[in-house]
Amino acid sequence: MNFTRSLKEISFIGIGDIGSKGITALFWFYLASIILPSAYGEIHYFLSIAAIVSTFSLIGTQNSLTVYFAKNNSAISTLFFISAIGSIISFFIIFFFYNRFDIGLLVIGNVIFTLGISTLLGTKNFKKYSLFSIIQKILMVSFSITAYYFLGVEWILLGISLSYFVYSRLILDGIRRYKIDFLELKRNKNFISSNYFLMLTNIVTAQVDKLLIVPILGLTVLGNYALAEQIILILTIIPSVIFKFVLPTSASGINNKKLQNITILLSVLITAFSIVVLPIILPIFFETYTDVILLIQIMSLSIIPITINVFYFSKLLAMENAKIPFIGGIISSVIMVVGMIGLGTFYGTTGIAVANVLTYSFFCLFNYVMYNAIIRNKN
Repeated sequence: MNFTRSLKEISFIGIGDIGSKGITALFWFYLASIILPSAYGEIHYFLSIAAIVSTFSLIGTQNSLTVYFAKNNSAISTLFFISAIGSIISFFIIFFFYNRFDIGLLVIGNVIFTLGISTLLGTKNFKKYSLFSIIQKILMVSFSITAYYFLGVEWILLGISLSYFVYSRLILDGIRRYKIDFLELKRNKNFISSNYFLMLTNIVTAQVDKLLIVPILGLTVLGNYALAEQIILILTIIPSVIFKFVLPTSASGINNKKLQNITILLSVLITAFSIVVLPIILPIFFETYTDVILLIQIMSLSIIPITINVFYFSKLLAMENAKIPFIGGIISSVIMVVGMIGLGTFYGTTGIAVANVLTYSFFCLFNYVMYNAIIRNKN
């Protein structure tokens, strides 16, 4: 693919991601400025539960669906249908355990969101992806802030969940795209199952830290950690945008070497900015979040391995090889759990930040080594 054309298509994804994540960041930063760290931590605690449960429901994961849309594979409708049924079952399970319909509705919303963006990315409809991303975030802010001021902080999750239903029409179109055929699902079971368990390990790696922090260090520390993680999310917008571009293009056999080198260089510069400049800025806006400076200085070191991993992770998935990232994800999850419990117990805030960096660094290194081993064996 022509590099200029690549940049144009990336720009469409970038507008959607930068715009939507910028809106999201302002929303979370605003909330952090008006509510206590403990309340902020509690919201993210339930968000993590919903994220994990929704991933169990998503038999058709975002990455497998993106690859199958790019290859026009007819398993798409069946995956959509099963994932939709799974999300409804999860809703009732969540309601039974927590007696809160907003968390269950958030699970359904997460599933709808994932299926929707998979459709737009897999079909390379990057303009529409950008539009939907921004609209959803605007709705999220509007619904959540309205719910907070009229009903209270505990209703913020309801506002977030309702915003995801903007993708509902895409789900119906996806189910109608092909005939629901479980035999087609069986023919693709190896890649689907490997990618499913890979996504489970990834979401556990990404979310279990917040579930572990609460019993070890409490909701206030979780509030600080969640704010630091939100800042890291903003700082990794570029690799997030790039991944959504390189996965379908890699699946189509397109080389992205030049783009890879430029992106990694940018990640190094962003990391340096995070360590040197952010500690000066953050205390001005978040006086009550006393641990966030130390957390961000350490956790920003994960930006470089997260960026490098984008390319090797996408190359492995483009080969329909989800087994290697799956194994790496399991080991990374173990590192996260052991690190959070061990380092968090003995070293507190510093320990949980170090555990975060070690987890993403190992996952990157594992995918890099295994990908190159596959290429050497082929040659």
